[in-house]
Amino acid sequence: MTGPGHGPSADAAPAGPVRPAALAGSWYPSSPAILLATARNLMRQAAAAPAPPGKPVALVVPHAGWAYSGAVAAAAFRLLPREAFARVVVVAPSHHGAFGGYALDDASAYATPLGEVPLDRAAVEGLKKAGLARIVSGVTGPEHAVEIELPFLQAALGRFSLVPVLVGRVDAADEAAFAERLAKLDDGKTLFVFSSDLTHYGPRFDYAPFGPTEQAAGKIRSLDAEALGHLSRLDAEAFRTFARKTDATICGRDGLATMLELLRLVAPRSRGTLLAHWASGEMPGSRDDSSVDYAAVSYAREEGSGGVAMTRPPAMLPVPPDAPPLPEALGRTLVRVARGALEADLSDDPTRLDAALRDLADAREASRLQAVFVTLKKTDPLEIARLGELRGCIGQVVPTYPLDLAVAKSALDAALDDPRFPAVEAWELPGLAVEVTVLSPIVPVSSWKEIRVGTHGVVLQKGPNRALFLPQVAFEQGWTLEETLGHLAQKAGLSREAWRSGAKFSVFTGQVFHEEASRRAPR
Repeated sequence: MTGPGHGPSADAAPAGPVRPAALAGSWYPSSPAILLATARNLMRQAAAAPAPPGKPVALVVPHAGWAYSGAVAAAAFRLLPREAFARVVVVAPSHHGAFGGYALDDASAYATPLGEVPLDRAAVEGLKKAGLARIVSGVTGPEHAVEIELPFLQAALGRFSLVPVLVGRVDAADEAAFAERLAKLDDGKTLFVFSSDLTHYGPRFDYAPFGPTEQAAGKIRSLDAEALGHLSRLDAEAFRTFARKTDATICGRDGLATMLELLRLVAPRSRGTLLAHWASGEMPGSRDDSSVDYAAVSYAREEGSGGVAMTRPPAMLPVPPDAPPLPEALGRTLVRVARGALEADLSDDPTRLDAALRDLADAREASRLQAVFVTLKKTDPLEIARLGELRGCIGQVVPTYPLDLAVAKSALDAALDDPRFPAVEAWELPGLAVEVTVLSPIVPVSSWKEIRVGTHGVVLQKGPNRALFLPQVAFEQGWTLEETLGHLAQKAGLSREAWRSGAKFSVFTGQVFHEEASRRAPR
């Protein structure tokens, strides 16, 4: 793969095997296109978070599944300029083994669906010489607290080398000594990422000093606010005292104490900027009797203020009925997203998708929930004459995904999951044209006579049978309204005349964006 995160580093010599992705398809998407689109969308959702001045030297980010903590983590990763760092040190707690000191990895690279991230072997060997860090077998392979951050870093930075560190049993002296070793890696092109969730509360974690979870949210928030205050002020000893006195269930607390010792050396004037903070129990639809708090914090070289932190999950709203049409330039970018998604998953090349998603970074429309269909059409006249023009068409009737993610998903569904056709293969892509139709909200009509051919898309519903035509279908086929409804009834699995009684109709309009022929060939 030639996209984000792939490629050798000058400091990364081959060593052991490549560590495979352990979380893809569960904690975050396994499709390269959907993963990249989700990362960029989460960063856009976090646009309300502070953006402190200066390039970060260190970040604190959570490590739960993206459905829970992704938007919090994105508030930090969105601050990273493209290619601003050549190396990233990720320090995380160990959830799969107990050991003394710090654990390193002898892998040559860590893999995600976006490619391989090479380990900086020279840096790893340098840390081993400190005597506090060593290769510990059996703990790095299943560990989620490092891997969960990598696709975000790939999406934000592009290429970089990795130094993964897991924290075991350490004391204050160990933390200070290891921080001195980490400080030797601080060259202006190294980012330090400290992976940790905050308070784990409730019966699942055997920690409930404030009573039932649903009644304790305010006290949990205050508890974490105290911890974050110590982290912001770089007060390592106060943070350790707080953790001992409260028995705080902050899983990465030893790594965070190590961070405070490090920042005292490399950025003593820094103060942490809280970017986002909320709990898993505050996520829409949560019904859990336990909860985990998540926070993102940024540290720059100099003290600075960036605004008020996000304190609740961002709400995604459907497109309003009176929304103006999308700008033509935005529509063309959505077509590039669709083409890029196909290339990312079928040709193992996310280059075009990455560029298109970056062009959408400031487009507010891209984060609203809006229904989209993607149509794939053949361009070879002989193929069209032999088998027809259509090669796939799938989308959503009800707005389900943010616009950019809806386009990427619909493109892949049209190529791989349209039951009328075999799955599209990579070699076919240059011979296909991509068309994106962005739907307005669907509204019912009282009679089929209100439907306007060429203007309205149509949804037919009769009992359990349902089918949809996009607005351009009838026009392209030259059908009358009654012919259109007959074909639509057949598509729904009904007889051709079944639409005349007992059927319900809804209509919508659609903006159709076509692909220029010169843009079809993969770059």
